[in-house]
Amino acid sequence: MATGFLQVMVTTQTALPLENVKITVIDSASGKTLENKTVYTDDSGKTPLIELETIDRQYTLDEDNTTVLPYKNYDLIVEKEYFIRGQITAAQIYDGETTIQTIGLMPRPTDFGNEFESELNRGRVQKLFDVQPNLQEGRNDYVLQRVVIPETVTVHLGRPDASRQNVTVPFRTYLKSVAASEIYPTWPEQALRANIHCQISFILNRIYTEWYRSRGYNFDITNSTSFDQKYIHNRATFESTDRIVDEIFNTYVTRQFNREPYFTEYCDGKQVTCNGLKQWGTVDLVNRGMNALEILRYYYGDDIQINETDYISAVNSSYPGYPLRRGSTGENVRIIQAQLNRISDNYPAIDKQTVDGVFGTSTENAVKTFQRIFNLTSDGVVGKSTWYKISYIYVAVKKLAELTSEGESIQDGAYPGRPVRQGDRGLNVTIVQFYLNQAAQYVSTVSPVTLDGVFGSGTRQQVLNFQRYYNLTADGVVGQLTWDKMYRLFLSIRDGVDTPAQTPPASATYPGSPLRIGSSGGNVSRVQNWLNDIGRVYGQIPSLTVDGRFGPATQSAVIVFQQVFNLSADGVVGPTTWNRIYAVWQDLVADGLI
Repeated sequence: MATGFLQVMVTTQTALPLENVKITVIDSASGKTLENKTVYTDDSGKTPLIELETIDRQYTLDEDNTTVLPYKNYDLIVEKEYFIRGQITAAQIYDGETTIQTIGLMPRPTDFGNEFESELNRGRVQKLFDVQPNLQEGRNDYVLQRVVIPETVTVHLGRPDASRQNVTVPFRTYLKSVAASEIYPTWPEQALRANIHCQISFILNRIYTEWYRSRGYNFDITNSTSFDQKYIHNRATFESTDRIVDEIFNTYVTRQFNREPYFTEYCDGKQVTCNGLKQWGTVDLVNRGMNALEILRYYYGDDIQINETDYISAVNSSYPGYPLRRGSTGENVRIIQAQLNRISDNYPAIDKQTVDGVFGTSTENAVKTFQRIFNLTSDGVVGKSTWYKISYIYVAVKKLAELTSEGESIQDGAYPGRPVRQGDRGLNVTIVQFYLNQAAQYVSTVSPVTLDGVFGSGTRQQVLNFQRYYNLTADGVVGQLTWDKMYRLFLSIRDGVDTPAQTPPASATYPGSPLRIGSSGGNVSRVQNWLNDIGRVYGQIPSLTVDGRFGPATQSAVIVFQQVFNLSADGVVGPTTWNRIYAVWQDLVADGLI
């Protein structure tokens, strides 16, 4: 039996790594849990390589194979305290290849309780994602002024006119999924490159011509292969294809003297035929001695060329055009050093260094560590792939580029003096949107918004979600209380102090079993103290004698708290109620109210 490898990387819904996440591996075919394959993530959110049995790679190179599945599937259970359990189905393992599975976990929505979590896990909470295309008659196709590599792509998970979910994912995440879904990672290097060049140019053509958005749809592309490319949300990808995507993601195919990305029609060439590139045919052409560009010209014509753009959204600065390595000096080295230092706040395996513009041993070691974490060639050289990956992760963990790019920045967090509400425009709205995006990293009911300085219905909805989570007056208006709460949460995230997604201090950690009538001890005393403090502010929770005994009075106070904060009112302090009591109490302490 052949073997392949699996590595799992777990983060929050943005770029923050999660340590000590348990990964359980299950054989998809038999449903059997592989007891000796359970692993945990390190402080960079990564597991060690897991060696798994699979199918011989010869079947991936045989165009006529229709009987043997050329890979083996494994399911994954991803678990961490205070987070909703993640589940990955059918991660594909190929002979001799490394499969990379990235997953973002959501904090438990403690304000909605277990019922909301179970509904979410069953996929029934969908109404926020329903697509209702707003087709506008008589609108002509139009194109963007220049080719830009976008930060994200919005994908419609179905045919264009189907009422299906939209998902917005990073551009390279999209490309890696398409590559993993459409071609085998075992194919020759130049065949992989030719196919990925086509996949990049295809999506960039859709974006550049605003093919769907100009027709009134609210997405960039679909995952229907009848119309576009095969995209599978949250699927595992492969080290071999990921590496090529990271290297050539800002390239695209054009015809000579044309600006726009060429619409690179392609098909598998076996089950479906077309006028463009044949995916299986690329393997044969490599075996005949052709490289990627020659393959593209074979299918599309001799005037085909590969262009590169430096217009890359959400990166701090463009690649200088040459690799940085030990002995390099200057401003570009300084940029890399500063960005790596900021990234190290969230990925502590990367050692901090002096930002002096001199590429010495410490910078080289920091680069090598970064490359190992993000599955790049660990050579300590900052080539194009590493440069843009550093910049991308820097922006992802810092989340300030959008605000600082026009000379705007968050000053001292002072309330602007009047409420910010729907219909407003300008810097104060942008700051509110920035605060919401920070909150979205940790608050499961808050979703990211576009930082456009326009307070529309989408921004208002997320303000409402924020207010409901923190039990503020839910009016969708950012008055002083809401503003101050947003700013304090921003500071806690920036400075790395407790946030809703982080483990509370030992004294606040859930004791492991529910507290109910008959319970006693220090944990009961803590709950009684917290409820007394909360009751003095909210006025609805009856005062308790702090005696460490869970009697009828304590049960009644717990029931009132659960009713006030929309929890299941059973009078039992399980993990959801415990964490919510502590979170409310902690907020009141931070607000100076107790």
